[in-house]
Amino acid sequence: MGHRIIYFGEPSGARTKRAAELAPADLDVGFVDPESSPDVREAGLRDAEALITNGLLWTEEDIAKMPRLKLLQLMSAGFNTLDVPRIRELGVEVCNNSPAISNSVAEHAISLMMLVYKRLEQGIAGVKDGAWQDHAKDGSYGTLYELAERTVGIVGLGNIGSKVAKRLTGFDTTTLYCDVREVDPEREQSLNVERVSFDELLERSDIVTVHVPLNSQTTKMFSTREFAAMKDSAVFINTCRGPVQDEAALIKALQDGEIAAAGLDVFEEEPTPLDNPLLHMENVVVTPHLAGSTQERVDRALVFSFENARRVLNGETPQNIVELLD
Repeated sequence: MGHRIIYFGEPSGARTKRAAELAPADLDVGFVDPESSPDVREAGLRDAEALITNGLLWTEEDIAKMPRLKLLQLMSAGFNTLDVPRIRELGVEVCNNSPAISNSVAEHAISLMMLVYKRLEQGIAGVKDGAWQDHAKDGSYGTLYELAERTVGIVGLGNIGSKVAKRLTGFDTTTLYCDVREVDPEREQSLNVERVSFDELLERSDIVTVHVPLNSQTTKMFSTREFAAMKDSAVFINTCRGPVQDEAALIKALQDGEIAAAGLDVFEEEPTPLDNPLLHMENVVVTPHLAGSTQERVDRALVFSFENARRVLNGETPQNIVELLD
């Protein structure tokens, strides 16, 4: 008889080791290596009732080999690689980890705003190579700005977008948002946000930061029309999923001066090719999909995943069930 809860991850990985440290002693938790042979992997997964994993490609055939499975628990917020409706038809619930990741991604989004406005990347390089302030203050983009008093537009006021709004209150920004879901007026008031249409948000915002799941509605959500609608002084921030941005349209908008700058943690292809023009633009700051990688986030996600598995094993309804808006 195999384990009732399986963590699916490479044994040498830091997250797998941390999962072993945080696994509750009263839960029957086992570990399966994704790189093991198909037979070994299938045997390790066969009796699982709850599977904890990153947002990998789990097919109907994979799920069918786990007849006891009740919960597919993601460590990530994203679930775009999964056919969630079909998995649910097989009697398996799918839950993600967006509450656990929200602090980390919100802080990263604001960090990208600051990196762009303060030209910190260029300033640090100048200190190290002897140019001092020259890299930061010279050239077409050599002006530093304050975040205070700016208008920031948040696209998607979910777990992450709400945390961004909460943190922006300390910067005295005017904060706009748009969302496909209704938001409680009391929540709007507590976050000091104003609901507007998507088009009005694009037109008014100095900074546009996007926090939406990747699905058919949000793929290339930001393309030629959207960038053209933004201020020519606007900054585009993306810490959710790369395909939300039409990368060719973004590159052109930056080259043509339709928008001023961008801060990106995600790309259409990851790792992005070294010849991607976005990597070589003076007005673009990039990071390698790091927004959700803090140790605190990993610990929160693991604790939540184990406790959600416990709920399912006890016959209770799990938390943070993936919500499909397609």
